[in-house]
Amino acid sequence: RDVEVAETELRSGGIFNVSLDGQALAPIDEDYTVFVQVLNEQDQIVGQADAWPLQGTYPTSAWRVGELIENDPYAVQLAQELPAGNYRLIVGLYRLADAQRLPVLDGDGSPVDDKYVRRGLVVAP
Repeated sequence: RDVEVAETELRSGGIFNVSLDGQALAPIDEDYTVFVQVLNEQDQIVGQADAWPLQGTYPTSAWRVGELIENDPYAVQLAQELPAGNYRLIVGLYRLADAQRLPVLDGDGSPVDDKYVRRGLVVAP
């Protein structure tokens, strides 16, 4: 999946918008939930959105091989009190029944993690 953020400065109590692009590389027999989380430096979640793709309207089991899913929006409600500091975004897919995450693959198709991580989000002093 590609992850796009409009800005990297977070605001206490604000909405952090994220847009995702994805593609089914193989048939998907199950429905996976997308998670989008903002974490502080202590690995605490300060904002989270979980949903099926395209605002819950397009489950992954309906995706066709090779199909591009573009501009999948997520609005993450941030905590009311965010101290100044560095934050990061993590994004991935999981099976709701057992919370098993799908692996993130590198360019060669090898698993490298169970989430995408983007650093560089900040709350200014």
